[in-house]
Amino acid sequence: MKRPFQFLLAGFVLLGSFAMGAVWVEDVQEDRAQEVRLAERSQYAPTDTVEMGPMPSELRESSGLGISRSHPGVIWTHNDSGDRPRFYALDSNAKLLATFDVEGARARDWEAMELGPCPGPSESSCLYMADVGDNNIAFARESVTIYIIEEPDPAAGDAEVAAIGSVTFTYPDGPHDVESLAMTPSGGLIVVTKERSGTPWLFQISAEDVASAGAAGEPFTLLPGRSLPIELTSWRNQTTGASLNSSGDVLAVRTYSDIYFFRWPISERTEQVAEACFLGNLQGQGEAIAFRDDGRLLLSSETTRRQGYLLTVRCAGVGA
Repeated sequence: MKRPFQFLLAGFVLLGSFAMGAVWVEDVQEDRAQEVRLAERSQYAPTDTVEMGPMPSELRESSGLGISRSHPGVIWTHNDSGDRPRFYALDSNAKLLATFDVEGARARDWEAMELGPCPGPSESSCLYMADVGDNNIAFARESVTIYIIEEPDPAAGDAEVAAIGSVTFTYPDGPHDVESLAMTPSGGLIVVTKERSGTPWLFQISAEDVASAGAAGEPFTLLPGRSLPIELTSWRNQTTGASLNSSGDVLAVRTYSDIYFFRWPISERTEQVAEACFLGNLQGQGEAIAFRDDGRLLLSSETTRRQGYLLTVRCAGVGA
């Protein structure tokens, strides 16, 4: 009577072995392809790299970054799906300073954040926490939300904060998975999609829409977007983060393996201002990016097979 069960169990083990073998082969092939790219594009690697420190244990999936101007030396970040609605303050060595829970917010998949002026006539700075991820597009949401939170003081320690508003929107062409958010000098927002095929799409939310939607909380539909010339040759070239430099004229869009630089605002002809900066295997699963005022780029990565690190890079042809 035990033999049928034993045969069934053996079958499951065999199938599992085949599946693991297929994944291993795919990983090996991907690694070899990456080695070829590394050899071909090594001349476009960052001209300088500085490791600031390992990510704290609370941040295994850092997915967004913001550099504080109100509190010099403070870096804001958050986890993606799997964490509750909260964000973290780090120092310049990636040491945890404080943790902030957002009262009344949801965190289905926080994938990006931005730091900038609060909407409307305000001199305060705000964090824009983007619950915009939809990894499984088959179960994607009709609308997504960006929470607006006045920047707290990390020196006060852990605390619970409340959002002062939220921007809820839908895309004109249906749901998208998104991991990239940037802010324009005027207070508008830039959203870049993460595609599994084709090219990523860029959508904009005007400063006026941020202010009105943030106050009313009513969902609205974005205007049609435009594609970005980022060739999707493998999963390593899926977009995971975006940031505008302090001058507001260069938009950096990162993937797992490269950083692309586009002239901003984007005209009819999308113009790259420098050769894409090749990160290669610099980070295991790098996701977030933020321009520093000196033109260097702050990067964070998830802790997967490798320890997640906070680091800065300088890329040729790109300034502040």
